[in-house]
Amino acid sequence: MPMNHSLQKGSAVASGILILAVIAFIYFITPAKDRGAIVDSNRDSFLSDSYDSRSNADISPGTTYETEHISLGSGNAGYAYQPYEEYITIDNNGAKAVNISGWQLRNGKDKRAFYSGGMLQRFSADVAVLPRIILGPGERAVITTGRIGVQTPYKIENFRENICTGYIEGHPDYAFTPPLSQNCPRPSEEPGIENLDRECRDFINTLSYCRMPVFENKDYNGEECSTCINGKRLGSVCTTFVKERYNYDGCLAYHGNDPKFALKTWRIFLGRGWEMWADKYETIELYNSLGQLVDYENY
Repeated sequence: MPMNHSLQKGSAVASGILILAVIAFIYFITPAKDRGAIVDSNRDSFLSDSYDSRSNADISPGTTYETEHISLGSGNAGYAYQPYEEYITIDNNGAKAVNISGWQLRNGKDKRAFYSGGMLQRFSADVAVLPRIILGPGERAVITTGRIGVQTPYKIENFRENICTGYIEGHPDYAFTPPLSQNCPRPSEEPGIENLDRECRDFINTLSYCRMPVFENKDYNGEECSTCINGKRLGSVCTTFVKERYNYDGCLAYHGNDPKFALKTWRIFLGRGWEMWADKYETIELYNSLGQLVDYENY
């Protein structure tokens, strides 16, 4: 791609673009603001404050140098048809954080002719506005056209992936495209595990990353059991420890302040009920808040 097709250097796009999609973004005040993705005190929401620890960073539209390092990727736009699966990407390949709040994505509907009522017609491009977000060096935003349909037990909004969000991906009711990163802490290295009995530690060593154990009331033999996990009969102390630690809420409580808690991928949901990107002859364009073309993709 030639020099990011950046800014078509300085060319301004006419104002008055019809905005068809505006992202509602939810902010949640918490002392752990730099955690990226958080769960509220009622444990029923999965929210994000996109400014995290870079709240005081430069929030100007971005210099020419900075925007030259912002690039679009077509993701699965050419072959996904369901809005909750369809996505594109925005990458910051530079060494500085770039504020992409309010930037616009536009499809190529206005560049394609359609037959309607026996006449060849053209329609306005669909436009989506990005929420408040600063994309750090080496970070990527996955922009999903639709939204996650399942909203319980966690209400999914725009968020930054972290070392605990793999538990959300592993939850049987949720499915993300592409899948969330599976970078959960190693089960066998959980703080406090050294205080458990040998049988419990051996069992924890068999647990998979980012997967919540199944708590059952019967063991492998079908006998009643109040402390069985994955069909195995364990002690009450062990069962309590596993229930407390190996899920999203537990991971967040015990690892939310880890130095490498936040990951480099953002998840943004445009909330549209229909696909935004055509399967072919499509142009994806990204404009900054000044209306300048930053990058585009054709396929």
